[in-house]
Amino acid sequence: MATDTKAVLARTLRDMMATTALDHITISALTAKAGVTRNTFYYHFEDIYSLLAWIYDQEIVTQMAKYAQITEWQKAYRVLLDYIDDNRSFCIASFHSVARDLLEQLLATVADALVRSVVNDADPSLPKPLTDDICNFFGLAIVAQVIQWLMEGMTVPKKTLVHRADIMLTGAVQNAIRNAQTLG
Repeated sequence: MATDTKAVLARTLRDMMATTALDHITISALTAKAGVTRNTFYYHFEDIYSLLAWIYDQEIVTQMAKYAQITEWQKAYRVLLDYIDDNRSFCIASFHSVARDLLEQLLATVADALVRSVVNDADPSLPKPLTDDICNFFGLAIVAQVIQWLMEGMTVPKKTLVHRADIMLTGAVQNAIRNAQTLG
């Protein structure tokens, strides 16, 4: 029952964001349109931004976990780009709202997982701090590419973004590992 209520609130928020900026959607308007009470909303969520975070968690983070075992990180990256493309207006509305940091945090989580699979393939015995540093560096580079893609209206083909990341990551992770061992 709780998940059903959350799903109704999520669908309603998505519908409202198609015509109203997130920053202008009130809990009163959301709950009225969803047919639930304000108390029901607050039972499940702290505020509209926590509902938005829940939507992204359900639709991206949980779904990307299915791809954690993919040997080719490019496929997982493509799943993320496909989600953003398939949900273009919703993602762009989020991106242009005060909740932009939620989308950026989501992208950082997904990018870290993508790079972590590359790092673990390159050397599964790396110390955790070095693995974290490499994932942070390259993960944030991928986030920056996706943000630039959103800012430019998603005009660059998705395959170009994947190819660009492939060019930058292929060999670079192994080089970072060698540098850490040499310069250590």
